[in-house]
Amino acid sequence: MAEAKPEVHPDFNKKSSTGMEPKIAVLVAHVGFLIGAGWLSGLIIYLLEKENRFVKFHAMQSIVIGAAEVILYIIAGILTMVIIGAFCIPIIWIAALVIRIIIVMKANNGEYYKFPWLGGMAENWTKM
Repeated sequence: MAEAKPEVHPDFNKKSSTGMEPKIAVLVAHVGFLIGAGWLSGLIIYLLEKENRFVKFHAMQSIVIGAAEVILYIIAGILTMVIIGAFCIPIIWIAALVIRIIIVMKANNGEYYKFPWLGGMAENWTKM
């Protein structure tokens, strides 16, 4: 039996106030992760976006995931003092990369994908 294709979000085809296509704006919101500023690129897109709820939600989700990463890196840094944290830092980076790839791929198809726990917070903070 074929798996049902998720519904495309109504704002997926709506023009973004960033001047970019919505899927590109979502990509930009997450791509800052590669230079260690995933939350910052999300914040920039979030502040620029005025109309498109799809882009605004994904930008906020990038901010929330970025904040969670920072917290985990701080914890890993503290744990590094007792050796175990040195192994946590690359694991956190790889996990964050995989999470962001999944989110961007789903957003590219117009899916309003909420990452467990953090996506719900992002949704609550972006109610327009």
